[in-house]
This record gives sequence, structure tokens and C-alpha cells, in this order.
Amino acid sequence: MNVDKLTQSISSGQVGPVYLVTGTETALNQRALAALRAIVPADQQTMNYSRYDLRETDLDTIMNEVDELPFFGDYREIVLDNPDFLTGSGSVTKQESAINDLVDYLQQPATTTVLVFMAPYPKLDARKRVVKALKKAATLVETKPLSEADARRTIRADLAQQQVSITDGGLDALIARTQSDYSAMVAALPKLSMYAHNTGSVDADAVEQLVPRQLTDSVFDMVSAVMQRNVASALRQYRELLQQQEEPLRLISLLESQFRLLIQVQIFNSRGYTQGAAADALKVHPYRVKLAWRSVRQLDHDDLTTAYDMLVRTETAMKRGTVDKELGFELFVLQFAGNGKRYARQ
Repeated sequence: MNVDKLTQSISSGQVGPVYLVTGTETALNQRALAALRAIVPADQQTMNYSRYDLRETDLDTIMNEVDELPFFGDYREIVLDNPDFLTGSGSVTKQESAINDLVDYLQQPATTTVLVFMAPYPKLDARKRVVKALKKAATLVETKPLSEADARRTIRADLAQQQVSITDGGLDALIARTQSDYSAMVAALPKLSMYAHNTGSVDADAVEQLVPRQLTDSVFDMVSAVMQRNVASALRQYRELLQQQEEPLRLISLLESQFRLLIQVQIFNSRGYTQGAAADALKVHPYRVKLAWRSVRQLDHDDLTTAYDMLVRTETAMKRGTVDKELGFELFVLQFAGNGKRYARQ
């Protein structure tokens, strides 16, 4: 189920013994957590609500508590953050005994305990016995990133709850500024709502004034300038980011990532993939793929691979200290603009 259905079910008194909240959309995870916390009345939470980070607390400790009765209340709620043993990268060796105890518990969970697993991961390891047991016993709440269409619909609804409207142009600007990242859009709502209380609605001007550009936007523009061999624009944007205290190596890494995405999208496009299928295969936000999809039609594949190869060499030289970190990108831009293809063959 999604977070809206979770909230509705809890409001109607339908409470399960185990919940698994899984997905990477931060704003939805926070809403799910708030809805689940409401199971225990506020005046009972001191005694009947606990939250543990499993990176700091052993699962053994939790398993010793799950059968405890609530203190003068209907439910005792235990929230477990970062259960990485549910993923492919999580180790089970050190806590194998506790995980086995958890699997046994999930066969017949206590009716007065609400056990919540907050798993902010793109996927779980479905091969693991504990994951199979958890999915069978738990109410599954998905918080995967919203599509652009869903983000538009949901953010309008969020604003409407605050009696705020947003123009079509304002919503387009918000989508662009946040790259359709719903959590980033939610983070911008307090400023936009405050603005709208004076004007009645949020328009594009308000978004441009109040919502800062993301670093990935600047990187995308820099890549465009590089591919157009617009040296002045690329260097101006780079120097502006340095003035904002961005690290040169971090910028180079982000540029590499963007070039790599463009190359991958170009390949998927040539093989007949849709944008959605490419986003799923690459495990990249659909909006980033949408922007890349528009760009690659006008870009030469050899130019892209040449620029990427040169950028990787530049990063290596910067890390070795043979090229000054701040000057590395500038040299790359000048070399690519001047004789990129000859450089690639050397």
C-alpha cells in the first residue's frame, strides 16, 4: 500500500502487528513514520513508543522487548531504523541467532506490539529467509520515488491542504528546480506557503526567488556548455561553483556521472528503449533520464565518449597531484574545445 492508504487504515482503527516501510523517498518515509506513530496516543508514547537505530543497537536487544506488554495502553510500538540485514549488502553473521529469533517471532507476532521496520533502500534481498518471513507477516508500505506526474498531483494536494494554490508555470518551475524530486519539493513548501499567504498563489517568479538551484542543475548546464564548446560559459559556471565552496574533485565526479548517463541513455535510445524502461534499467530518477533523453538527440556519440574519457584522465591527474585541482577542469574544457578528438586518440 502507499502512505495515503496507510494513514486511512490507521485512522479507521486497522492496526497490524508488523509494518515494513521500504523505499527511498524521504518525504514519504517521514509521513509513514508519523502515521505509524499516531497508533500510540501522544500521552502514552513515553512508555509505549521506542525507536532504535540498528546500526547502534543489537537486534538481540529488540528481540528481548517485543513480547513486553504495553503500559496502560492498547499497543506498544517499536520502530527499527536501518535494518540493513534485509539487503544484499547487510551482514547476518554476527547477528544470525537474533535474526533466527526474529523469523520465529514473525510466524506469530504479539498482538499488542506494533513492530515497524523502516528500510530506506531501493530494494531488499528477496532471497533471504528473514525477508521472506517479513514480507509474509508485515503490512508492506512502499515509498519509492514518485513519477513526475504523481509528484505534480501530490504537491498540488499538499499545497491545497494549506489552502495554497500554485500556477501551472509555478509547478513547472518547481519541477525543474528540484528535478522532480518530491522530497526536495516538500522541503520547499514552507517558504512557498508563506509567500502565498500574501499573494494567494505560488507562481514561477516565487519559485525562482525562493527555491535554490540544485547542484545537479548546474552540472547539467556545464555539460551542455562543454558539449557546445562554449568555453566562456563552462568556465564561468565552474568558477561560480568554486566560489560557493564546492570541491573541485566533487564537481569532476558529478560531471563524469552526467556524461556517463548521457552515453548510457544514448545507447538505450538507439536500442529502442522507452524513457521509463531506461530509467528502470539504470536505476536513475525518471526526470534525470527525461532531461538526458532530450539532450542526446543533438549530441555526437564520439564527442560524448571523448569528453568522458578526457574527464576521467583529468580526474586521475588531479588525484595524483600532477594537475592542480582547481585548474584541472579548466584545462579539460580548453583541450576538448580545441582538439578533443585528437586528444582521445593519443
